Amino acid sequence: MSSTHLQPADFPREPQHATVPSFDGTVLHYDVYDLPSPSAVIVVPGFWRDRRHPAMVRLARFLNAEGYRSVVVDPRGHGDTGGTYGFNLHEHHDVAAVANDLLQRNATISSLTLIGFSYGGAVAVSTIARHDLPISSLLLISSVADFDMIMPRINPFTIHRHIALSQALKRPHFEWSMRKSPKLRAVDDIAQVHVPVCLIHVKNDWLIGHQHSVALYEAASEPKELHLLDIEGNYHADRIFNVASESIEPIVREFLGRHTPR
Repeated sequence: MSSTHLQPADFPREPQHATVPSFDGTVLHYDVYDLPSPSAVIVVPGFWRDRRHPAMVRLARFLNAEGYRSVVVDPRGHGDTGGTYGFNLHEHHDVAAVANDLLQRNATISSLTLIGFSYGGAVAVSTIARHDLPISSLLLISSVADFDMIMPRINPFTIHRHIALSQALKRPHFEWSMRKSPKLRAVDDIAQVHVPVCLIHVKNDWLIGHQHSVALYEAASEPKELHLLDIEGNYHADRIFNVASESIEPIVREFLGRHTPR
């Protein structure tokens, strides 16, 4: 642990809940796990994850423990946020709206880091590429590079490890004609990202193959780093923190320590 590691008693007991309208009037919800820090780490969950999902809360607490103010967004169509999820169409406007609202509410924040999971990674890339924000770094975990590259490897004998029944009971609002709907390609937008980028992916991820992170890494500008984790189970996105925290947490800690002020 770093020298700035905090104890649970130092954490805010409950996150501060905030809302802000997006460009089209959609009301966005986000939570701030506040700490005195010049930076805010904004977490963009993947599809079918909202800001109060246990994995997102756990990550927010981990970031607090490392000395960072953490922010978790309800993506469009998820949780309390309205609208329809478009798989990286309008979502970059939403994250930018949250980022700007956060900066206006707290003048002590001078830099932002984005952490994106799965399709939230694609959204994070497009947010930085298309908006003028004080970004210090970008961390992508099991990120999508291009919708057309998605080819899930579904094993009926192990699918229960990856998808919980509770997910099916809390379905987001999304574009049902997703395969034909217009989308932004993160693999195109990442060339316009000019901050340090860290990509983390499990080899042979069951849902989003690690080729996505390889494609993003090859298209990204320096400085950049790619970590392909050889972990049994083919786990995706935030599940890595549950099953292989000893592998992923040091990478996250060291990358943020180098590029995100505390």
